Amino acid sequence: MDLDKLPLGKRTTYPKKYDPSLLVGISRQESRTRSGISIQDNPFYGLDSWTAYELSWLDIKGIPKNGVLYAAYESSTEKFIESKSLKLYLNSINNKKFGAREDLLALIKNDLQQCISNEVDIEIRNTPKEFIKGNKSVDLLKGSLESEKDEAPWVNSNKITEDISCDVFRSLCPVTGQPDWATIRINYSGKHINYRKLLKYLLSYRNMQAFHEECVEKIFVDINAFCEPDDLTVTANYMRRGGIELNPVRSSVKEFNKEILREIKQ
Repeated sequence: MDLDKLPLGKRTTYPKKYDPSLLVGISRQESRTRSGISIQDNPFYGLDSWTAYELSWLDIKGIPKNGVLYAAYESSTEKFIESKSLKLYLNSINNKKFGAREDLLALIKNDLQQCISNEVDIEIRNTPKEFIKGNKSVDLLKGSLESEKDEAPWVNSNKITEDISCDVFRSLCPVTGQPDWATIRINYSGKHINYRKLLKYLLSYRNMQAFHEECVEKIFVDINAFCEPDDLTVTANYMRRGGIELNPVRSSVKEFNKEILREIKQ
């Protein structure tokens, strides 16, 4: 897909009428090829989980209603949804009347499935989900990372199971160049990962232009190749834009935890 044709970075008139044609799907294969991601030797399971905090519609009497929309689909889908197109689409529902919440759910579910040509799970809640409990953060390391030599080993011989995070992750939008901030969580079992090596690697994304989904997949593929863990799950909780946040997950475990909670920053 030609990135210049996406709604990202373009001046937009917000829709006043319901319009499902606003949704845009991006080819995963084209995206992976553009970012040099090869999953042939590093297969994974995964989920793209969206949270829209500003969902609004009208009841049958024209009274505004609000809710929090959760939508998720597997990383094996042929396409993924472009973020600004989702924002515009949801805004187009603001003035549409629904007799019941179930009618709204059915409409959104159908439209998202038409966009990616696959199953989408959705839920509308009155309040957001709980926050993720804290874990070990590699951001707290002391000293300069410049002293961490490139040839330093990624792992040592000690076996461990742990959940670690990086709260200062930044990448750039591939279209606008604007920064995207996230907390990266890495849960793994295997040889103990060198925290300084990991942090230096994650900070290398600071000026990299890629979609959220691409970043998470590349992190998963690279860590899987560098560290050869027994199992690995990488989750990115991106800060919201336009009331919408994306939380992609990639895992070597088929039955990974699909309950996506909020980071405290979100």
